[in-house]
Amino acid sequence: MDRVKFKIQGRTFFSWSLELHVEHMNYGNHLANDKVLTLCHEARVRWLRENNHTELDIDGKALIQADAMIMYKSQGYVGDAIQIDLSLGEFNSKSFSLYYSISNTESGAEIARVKTALLFFDYQTQSITSASSSFLDYLKEIKEREL
Repeated sequence: MDRVKFKIQGRTFFSWSLELHVEHMNYGNHLANDKVLTLCHEARVRWLRENNHTELDIDGKALIQADAMIMYKSQGYVGDAIQIDLSLGEFNSKSFSLYYSISNTESGAEIARVKTALLFFDYQTQSITSASSSFLDYLKEIKEREL
């Protein structure tokens, strides 16, 4: 069976910790697959907010998600303390990739790896657009910290 496999690229530049709640569980009583993306979305929004941005306004540009890949590694349960670490992948003037590593902070077990591709978008023209130079400079700074 073919499976999605990838390595996390880059170093962690943002982390968010939380405790898993019953609303994050599926009928098997473990972390639901749809909640993995929801938690990654929340981590991304918190990172942007920390930098005075939103998904609808990064220097006048919005973000849309072009795709997502998830590798499930272990299960998460109600009450587990988890951490989501964000790393920057490739980027250019129109898009960038984010990697998310979700792990249990007590056991150290990796729960999931996620990769999303994000496009800069103009909702007025309904088209892909270029990022602001200041946001591109910010992404470059993140990459330079890895060297």
